[in-house]
Amino acid sequence: MELQNWQVPLILGFAALLLFLTIWVLALSLKLNRLMRLLNRLMPEGYEHSLDQLLEQLLIKQEENRTLLASMEARLEKLQFLLQGCLQRVGLVRFDAFEDVAGQQSFSVALLDNQGNGVVITSLFGRNESRCYAKPVIQGNSPHRLSEEEMAAIRQAMEQHTGYQG
Repeated sequence: MELQNWQVPLILGFAALLLFLTIWVLALSLKLNRLMRLLNRLMPEGYEHSLDQLLEQLLIKQEENRTLLASMEARLEKLQFLLQGCLQRVGLVRFDAFEDVAGQQSFSVALLDNQGNGVVITSLFGRNESRCYAKPVIQGNSPHRLSEEEMAAIRQAMEQHTGYQG
C-alpha cells in the first residue's frame, strides 16, 4: 500500500500532535503528583471529609488566629505600658556612716521604675542607734536634699539597662 502525497503531511501532523499530547500528559502527571503529595501533607491522617471542607476549616482557623494575634498585640501593649510603672532599676551603695562602726552596715538603696521614679531609702547604722530615711525620686532627682551615697545609688540605678525603652 502506497501513501498518497496528501497523506504524508497528515501523518506527520498527527505524529507531532501525538508527541505534543504525550509530553503534555507527562507534564500534567508530574504536576498532579506534586499536588497529591501536597494534599497528603495537608490532609490529616484518617481525615474523611472533602478537600473543600478542609480548606474551609483552615480558613476559619486562620481567621481565629488573626483575631487571637490582634488580641495578643493589644495585651502586649497594655503590659508594656503597665511595666513602665514597675520596679526595674535598683542601685545599692553600702558605706560606713559613723567612724566608730565598721563593716559598711549603713546603706542607700534606690528603687526606681523605667522612668526613674520611685524612692531612695537610706539606713544609717550606729553603735547605739539606727535611723532610716526615705525620699521620693522623680525622673532621677529628688525634691529633698540628697547625700552623696543617695545620689550614687540613684545614679547606679539609672545606669541600668531595663530592656524596654518604649
